[in-house]
Amino acid sequence: MVQTLARFVWGGTRLLPGPVGFDDPRLENVSMHLEIRRDGRGGLPLDELRLLIPSWGEVQVDADVSLHKDLVDLLMLGSVRVAIDAWAPDTEIELGHALSDQILLRALIPSDGGSVRGWTADSLIPRLRELMSTGPSAVLLVSRRRGDLDRVWRMLPDDLLQRFRWWLAPAEGRQVQLMRGDRRVIGWVLDGARMLEERR
Repeated sequence: MVQTLARFVWGGTRLLPGPVGFDDPRLENVSMHLEIRRDGRGGLPLDELRLLIPSWGEVQVDADVSLHKDLVDLLMLGSVRVAIDAWAPDTEIELGHALSDQILLRALIPSDGGSVRGWTADSLIPRLRELMSTGPSAVLLVSRRRGDLDRVWRMLPDDLLQRFRWWLAPAEGRQVQLMRGDRRVIGWVLDGARMLEERR
């Protein structure tokens, strides 16, 4: 069964979009995907997460992590799944994968105006091939520009689509139609504020 998670970005004192307060009672009954956009800098808000994660529903976390130590911290706080940057050092990915089968490889599609086609062919596909035999079995594919997710999906070879289980987080904030179908998709990560409004 395909899962749907409510996507929120950590805003320091609230969740975005919305904003949604950390103590909003609707968060108790929603499966959440929490992004902490650190851009490789700064520490994790572990003290806050230690209090908040148990008060929310299931939480999957993407905290721009490239060290297995951070994965362990987030799992110990109660996260059901955590993501590691697909371009983290191989040893960090392998250590994280050895510690838990709840690790996702996070591939963030660049939104800097470069060629998505070039990035997919020259960076994403070769990297996933490198990790096929040693890394986690699930990929979190994240877009921050409309239309990019399907552009990448169309280019992925069949063997990679078959080898990995896929979580898709489209910039559109809603499920998007995929030209090649979504048979290998196990989860969608969608606009959290919209999902909460629909629950009212």
